[in-house]
Order: sequence, then C-alpha cells, then structure tokens
Amino acid sequence: MKRFLLSVFLFLLAFGISAQNVGNELESDPTQARVDSLLALISPNTPDSLKAKYYSSIGELSDCPDTVIKYSQLSLDLCQESELWLHATNYDCIGWAYYLKDEARMSLSFSLKALAVLQKINNKQRIAEECISIAKCYHELNISDSIFYYFNKALDLYVALQDSDYMAYTYRSIGMVNSDMEFYKTAAEYLENALVIDSMLGNQLDMADDYLYLALAFHNNQPKSLEYLRKSVFLFDSIPTDDSYYIREKNSANQNIARLYLNLANATGEKAYADSCYFFLQKTGVFESSSDDMEWNIYTWFCYADYLSFCGKNRDALKVLEDCGRHLSKGGMNKALQSDYHKRLSNIQKAIGDYKSALANLEKMYDYKSEYTNDSTLNVLATFKTEQAVKIHEAEKRQLESETRRLKTVRTSLIIGLTLVLALVVLIFRMLIIKRKANQELLYKNDVLDQQNVEILAQRDEIDGVNKKLLDSINYARRIQYAAISLKAEVDKIFPQNLVYYRPCDIVSGDFYRVAQCGRYRVLVTADCTGHGIPGAFLSMLGISALKEFCASEEDAANPGIILDRMRNFIKTTLVSDMKDAIDDGMDMTICSFDFSAMELRYATANQTALIIRGGEAIKLQGDRMPVGRYIIEKEHFSTHVQPLEKGDVVYCFSDGIQDQLGGDLSNEIGEKFFRKNLIAFLAANSGKPFETQCRMLDDTITTWRNGRPQVDDMTLIGVRV
Repeated sequence: MKRFLLSVFLFLLAFGISAQNVGNELESDPTQARVDSLLALISPNTPDSLKAKYYSSIGELSDCPDTVIKYSQLSLDLCQESELWLHATNYDCIGWAYYLKDEARMSLSFSLKALAVLQKINNKQRIAEECISIAKCYHELNISDSIFYYFNKALDLYVALQDSDYMAYTYRSIGMVNSDMEFYKTAAEYLENALVIDSMLGNQLDMADDYLYLALAFHNNQPKSLEYLRKSVFLFDSIPTDDSYYIREKNSANQNIARLYLNLANATGEKAYADSCYFFLQKTGVFESSSDDMEWNIYTWFCYADYLSFCGKNRDALKVLEDCGRHLSKGGMNKALQSDYHKRLSNIQKAIGDYKSALANLEKMYDYKSEYTNDSTLNVLATFKTEQAVKIHEAEKRQLESETRRLKTVRTSLIIGLTLVLALVVLIFRMLIIKRKANQELLYKNDVLDQQNVEILAQRDEIDGVNKKLLDSINYARRIQYAAISLKAEVDKIFPQNLVYYRPCDIVSGDFYRVAQCGRYRVLVTADCTGHGIPGAFLSMLGISALKEFCASEEDAANPGIILDRMRNFIKTTLVSDMKDAIDDGMDMTICSFDFSAMELRYATANQTALIIRGGEAIKLQGDRMPVGRYIIEKEHFSTHVQPLEKGDVVYCFSDGIQDQLGGDLSNEIGEKFFRKNLIAFLAANSGKPFETQCRMLDDTITTWRNGRPQVDDMTLIGVRV
C-alpha cells in the first residue's frame, strides 16, 4: 500500500482499539471511568484554574478526537496566560485530534502553537516530539521542505539529549517518508541507521519494524525485500507482545510477505509459492477476526482473493470480493482502493465468463481512477524526476568548474600576495619615518590634553555634585508626596476590594488620589493637576492639603459638588501673582461618595469621566466639563449627581494619562493615542477578574502599546467593587 507510511499510526490505533474491545467486552472502560470521575469533581464553584487542569486531563485521557478537542479548548479558555505547560499540552492534544480526523491543516496550526509555547519553556524533549508531529502534518500536505526541516530539527535535539530510542524512531520516520515519496535509496539509508541503533539497544521489536520498512524500500529488489521480510517476521514471532502497535506491524509484515510470495507464484507458476502465501495470510489473523481498520482488512482480503484466483477457485475469489464490496459501499474509502477493487472484480468475472459484469466493473475502475490520477499528474511526476537528475548533473559540473576556478584563483593570489609583501616592506620603512615625526607632535599635544582633562574632570565633578543634590531633593519630595497620598493599607481598609494603578511619569507626580471615611460615606477622590513632574507635584500637594479641610464630615461627603466649589475658590485665591500674567493652572477631579447601606453613589466631576461596569456594560458618569481653577466659561457651581448602585458593580475613576499615552506601530514615528474608548473596552472586558490580575493586564497592555516609546503623562486609575 502506498499510503501506509506516516498514516500507519491511524491503522494501528484502530487495530489496537478493536483488540481492547474484544478483551474488555464484559468489563467497563477504565478510561471513561477516569473521565467521569474528573467531570464529577467540577462544580460551579470550582476555580477556573482548577477547571482548566481537569478539562486538560480529560482531553489527554479521551480516545475520541471530538471529545479531545472540546475539553482541551475549554481548558485553553480558562487557564491563565502564565500556565505555559497547560497551554502547550492543550494545543498538542487538539493538534493530534485533528490529525486523527485527517484534518492536517488544522492539526498543523495547533501543533505550531504548541511548539511556540514549548520553546518558551525550553523543554527539548517535548520540542523534539512536537517537531515530529509537525513534520507528519507537512507530509500529509505534501510540503517537502518543511517535512525534512522539522524531522532534522527533532533529530538534532535527540542527538543532543543522547536519546537513542527516539533517534532510532526519528530515523525510521524519515526513512518511511522518503519511501512514500519514492526516494528509496535515501529511505534505505535512514532505515539502516535506525536498525543499527535498535540493534545496539537490543530493541528487537523495533528491529523487526526496521526490517519491515527496509523491505518496502527495496520493493524493486524481490530477493532483498523477501530477506528483510523474513527477518521481520522471525523477530515478531520470537517475541510475544500484547502491544497493539507491534501486533499490527506483525500482521503487516505477514501480509507483505504473503503478497510477495503470491507475486513469485504468478511469475513462476509454482504452486509452492502460493502455498507460502496462504500460510502467511493465515498468520495475519484476518480469517479469525477483523480489526476496526477496514481498509487494512480489504487489502488483506484482496491478497486472499488473488491467491484463490491463482488456485483456480475463481468463484470463491468472487465471493471474497463481493464481501469486500459490501464494506466499500458504506463509503469513506479512498478512490485508489475503490479502483483496485473494481479492477480485481472485473478480472475474476472475465475469468468465469461473466463478460457483461466484467465490462461494467472495468468502466467503474476507470471512473475511480480518473478521480485520483490523470496523464498530466503522471507527466508532472516524470518531469520532476527528470529535472532532479538534470539538477544533480549540473551540480556536479558546477562543482568541477568551481574547483578549477579555485586553483586558478590560488595561483593568482600567491603572485599578488608576494607583490603586496614587497610593497608593504617599502611602505613600512616610510611609515616609520613619518611615525617618528608624528610621535614628537603627539607628545606635545598630549601634554596640552592632559591639562584640559584635569579642568574638565573638575567641572564634571562639580556638575555631578549639583545633580546629585537635585536628585536627592526630588526623591525626598517624592517621599513627602507618597506620605500625603492615601496608603494602600488605608485604601484596603475603606474599600476592601480595590484596584490602585498609580504610575508617575517622573519621580514626583501631578496626579493624586485620596480615600476617607466621612460618617456613613466612604469617599474616593482622583485628581490630575496641570502638568507633571515638579510643577504638577506642587499643585497636587496644595490639592491634598485643601481636601483634608473641605472633605472632613458626613455633610461634606454628601455634597461632592460643594467640595469642588470650595476647591476652585481655594485654587483661585491661592494662585494669585503680582506678575502681569495670571496663573491659570488648576486640576481635573472626581469625588465619589459611596453609601453602601443605601446602595447609592453621590458624585461630582470636574473635567473628568468616571465609569460603572455592570454586567460587562459600561455606564459613563459624566459631570461638569470645567476644571477646578480658572476657566473661560465657568458655571457658578459644580453639580452633585446621584447614581443607584447594584451588588457587583465596579466603579473606576481615572486621569487622562492612560488614554493620552502615545504608542502603536513604529512606522508612525510620533505614534497615536491609546484613546478613552480602548480603555473603557478593556475595563468592560476584564472587570469581573481579580483586581490583581486586572492591574497586571493593564500594565502589560500599556507597555505593549507604548512599543518602546516614553511615558508622556502621569497615569492613575482607581477601581472599587461594590
């Protein structure tokens, strides 16, 4: 069979499942029992991380490809991004399931994902195994370059790991692929390497496998092929095994040697060869029971029908073929097998005198044959082989010409080299004279430079001292500012479920946040002062100082708009200058007063937007579009708004630093803003996750968006879960 090579595992799997069913027909399936026990452990309260592991285990245990895909995908949906090993296992299981479903492209897609994750983990053993899976997918897709690239990559890894068993397995796999592509000489070389390693390791069953595939690689040399098949059968017969894979391989060896003896019988007319064919057909076990691999059974029955025909038992042969026809009529068989069946059926019917049926089946044979091959395909294959021979000849010719040119180049290079050496000697003498004069001038210049270096070093030390004092002062200012801003412990006390994302652009920040308990109200304040760095920090300290006075009682907290009014008057009266230009600096601010007993939020905003995320939907809390400070068009008072709350709501307050951050594709030199809509979409999608996870994901998202660009403004985002 042409397609036995890398698809042989599918046949073996089906055969193995059949053998298991026969032995366990009175017993329950232990694998299904383990799957059921894992499903029983999963409840609505089971953490997602644990569910992901249970689902992954079910995917690994299951024999059904659709079940593997279902539970491995569920595991992928639930597991954390940091669980690389779980990702790799799930991708590998899904890839293998699609391979079993003969969907090579889908299998390749998931196997490549598994390989990418395994390379991050740097597990060389698993990387090598995944490379072999990828090579098999490329073989199914007939992409030759990629097949051997991944096989060789796996082989290099196993050599580095000194894993002889897998080295032999990889050599065997490469040999099988070459044989399938009709590169029989190369196939034999790889299979012989596998045989040498298996012989050294004493793996006699694997040696039997090697002999089987060597026989197929030498299919044009009947004596050699028969020799290898006999060795394969001898080893399989001498070593008892319950392994379904080796049982299937043993039956394949017996089937191939039976076919070879039948070919000899047809060539010589000797009935002894036909008797040997029947002897080895009996050893395949096809007369006692059939495996689930119906295609393998049919090819074996074809051989038996041919044997009966040779013995003159054409009507018995016809009955065997009619049984095959009933299985083929169920569908799912490849076109080449269908064509082969109708060809044999036509020959038998012709032999018994049923010429009308023979002609009908001959026409069906050509119909199926036209579906999987045509003259252009054969011409392309012949052209390919011819081109390969021409390329080999041209390569040898180019190598000879290259060697001739190389010798000529060497001779010319020696002559030029000697000439250059003489010229170099003359040049060196001249350079020595010039160098002596240059050294004298250099000594003088060095004296001058040494004096200048002394002066420069003194200036640099002075500047470094000034910079250090300045930096120390700014760092001390940072400590003061952080002491003024609410501590994390204080935030946790007032709002047990909270998110604090605070990233100053410089050492000190123009953003600040405050929390306070005012009677029944729990107050959250976020503010963004004009500018950042030192100027912004000065304003933030003014704002924090004023808030401590203006938001101190339950009555204050109940009227956030009045607090903003007081803050605006304070800023205006404080930032008064006797210079010509007035100081127009101020701050954007949001004040939220939570009354959890009444499930009510009283808030006021100055040129900011806050959010409530409820059930994955964003509710914007917009207030007054004017800052705390001087403004072109000012309303007399800031408004206080009331918003009902529901259990599970998440309230977010933030400055404009995140939405104004520049980033994106580096082809845009300046970059574009992150924009508020993207921030709102991120919060809506992730509000249900733990705040610690949200904080890490937000930081990763902003870092990725920046793409190496600098931070442009202070970033502050505070979240509270009701």
